[in-house]
Amino acid sequence: MAVFDRREVILPCTPLDIQARATFTVSHNGYENLELKPKLPPNKNTEQYCLILDLDETLVHYFEVDGMGNYDIRPGMHEFLERMNQLGYEIVIFTAATQDYADWVIDQIDPGRLIHHRLYRQHALPWGPIFVKDMSKIGRDLDRCLIIDNVQENFMLQPHNGIFIVTWYDDPHDTALFALTPLLDELIVSRAKV
Repeated sequence: MAVFDRREVILPCTPLDIQARATFTVSHNGYENLELKPKLPPNKNTEQYCLILDLDETLVHYFEVDGMGNYDIRPGMHEFLERMNQLGYEIVIFTAATQDYADWVIDQIDPGRLIHHRLYRQHALPWGPIFVKDMSKIGRDLDRCLIIDNVQENFMLQPHNGIFIVTWYDDPHDTALFALTPLLDELIVSRAKV
């Protein structure tokens, strides 16, 4: 038997500053990404902040050379993960990529296992050509949950919990992750709600 959930969202402004509302009905017919159970295991520390990071064009950039898959790492990514871990964030990768690809990359970029959890395409909500990352479904207090993503539409269901980061392909002088560090430091020190 199908279960339906009716929602209304305000979509992000377009370049013409037009704001729209969308009402949609979600059918929970056994699709993992639409189930009501939380996506992450319970966190014993309910006071811990959860930092959700996108993978592609936020932390890495995938490319092919002679048919072989490869990736580059955004400048400062390792230092950023280390600092966020030191601050006590629960670090989660939430990618619209497939699980096999994402695991291949994450296993290589995070040898110290600073990333606590991984969520993939099957955990996201299909929305036309994109996969929306619905943070209300991961089992964390949204007052202590932030997402950093290079696609604003990916966090359109919780826009106040999202931080847009510029898309990264190959700029060796990029400082976007370094620029976010003071803000994320302050959030931990002040214990403010997101």
